[in-house]
Parts: sequence; structure tokens; C-alpha cells
Amino acid sequence: MLPELGAEFDVSAAGASATITAYLVPFAGLMLFSGTLGARWGLRRSVIGAYVVSIVGSALCAMAPTFPLLLTGRGVQGVANAFTTPLLIATIAAATPRARLGRSLGLFASMQAAGQTSAPLLGGLAAEASWRLAFVGVGVAAAALAVIGLPPSAASR
Repeated sequence: MLPELGAEFDVSAAGASATITAYLVPFAGLMLFSGTLGARWGLRRSVIGAYVVSIVGSALCAMAPTFPLLLTGRGVQGVANAFTTPLLIATIAAATPRARLGRSLGLFASMQAAGQTSAPLLGGLAAEASWRLAFVGVGVAAAALAVIGLPPSAASR
């Protein structure tokens, strides 16, 4: 998808790779604090809020008329996902009996790995039609997860 972004915004493929950095910097930096903030604000509210922020970031990316706006959208996505990952792990830990915790966390890690492995393939396939569709797909997935949310009992433990 980087070549498509480069062609759209008249930047090199290497320049287009800044979209990865724009995502990873806030993701890594905020993950240091997101668990504490999520516990303070409430796990359920924080996770659903993060999905809503992810929808906003995805919409910014999908509709970006300029490269700086695309980078901004990627940064917003990084902020959102800095919350979902640790807070979902905390929710699993709070909701799962100790005897099944290892299995539950292993399943979560497997699902994350499957998503990270399939995302470039699915994004590339979407980019065959339009690179913007890749971001629409992320937004739709985030919307579905926001609607599904977390069970109130699991998030309140």
C-alpha cells in the first residue's frame, strides 16, 4: 500500500512509510500510561472510547486530502490502539478465573497475531481498488467492536 500512498500524495515509498512511524510513536508512548488511565476512567468506557477514537482516526485516513492529514489520522489510530491492547488484557485478567487465565491470554495473543498477520494482506487487497478502503475496513471493524463493547460484569471487576 505504500506505493499507492506515495503516488497519491507525491511522496516516495520511503516517505510514505512515515505513516507507520506516525502510528507507532503514539502507540508505544501512550501504552506506558494507558493502563493507569483506563483503570481510572473505567475499563469498559475506556475501551469503547478508544474504539470511537479509532473510528475517527480511520475516517481521517480514508478521507485525507493531504499527506499531513493522513499522518494525523495514523497518529490518532496509534493513540486509540495504545488503549485497546493493554486494557483488553486487563479486562481478560479481571474476568477470567485464575485456572483459565493462561489459556485466555494465549487465545487473545493468537487473535492479535492473526490480525497483525492478515492486516497487510487484506490492506493490500483493498488497495487494489483504493488504498482508502483499507482504512474504511479498519473503521468498520472498530465500529463493530465499539457496538459489541465489553460485558458490564467483566469490565467492572
